[in-house]
Order: sequence, then structure tokens, then C-alpha cells
Amino acid sequence: MEDSNKPLTDSEKLRNWLDFSVPRGEYNNIKARLVSECLVSVFTFNNWLYGKCRIPNAGKRDINRVTMEITGTEIFTNSQTGGQSEGVSGLSSGEAI
Repeated sequence: MEDSNKPLTDSEKLRNWLDFSVPRGEYNNIKARLVSECLVSVFTFNNWLYGKCRIPNAGKRDINRVTMEITGTEIFTNSQTGGQSEGVSGLSSGEAI
């Protein structure tokens, strides 16, 4: 028996938002805007949408910006509170000049 209380994956959250919050006539325009805002190809966005690869934090941030503008909701929560952004080590690389 499948557990019905498991949390949604990021791709499921994105698909649910597109399917249930975006008017059908605007679906392709919104999808094109998300691709443009995230600076990725349609191929990469479709991989995110259907769970073939994970959505990076920068992509989630850009998607949240669009979802806030269109429906007033964020679909991804920020898991890094007060931490450093992706790709920052926090260690100094040498002496200051």
C-alpha cells in the first residue's frame, strides 16, 4: 500500500502549480516565461518539470519570483535560512592584498 502522506517532490510542486493555478489559455506563455526567467533551455525545464533532474536553488528562486507575481504564492520554501548561498565556501582563499 502506498503512503499517501509523503511530501511532494519539487517537480510535483511545480507541475501542480502549473496544472491547477495557471489558466489553461496562459499555460504555454507562463511556461515560456519560467524558462526565460530561469535562463535554461526548454529541454532542461522539462527535465525539472517531470523529475528527470533536480531543480537547483537558483531555479527555485526564479520560479518563486514568477509564482509570487502571478498567483501570490511561493511553491518552494527556502531551506537555507541565514546560511550561505550555493557555491560559497565561507573560507578565505588567502591573504588580503
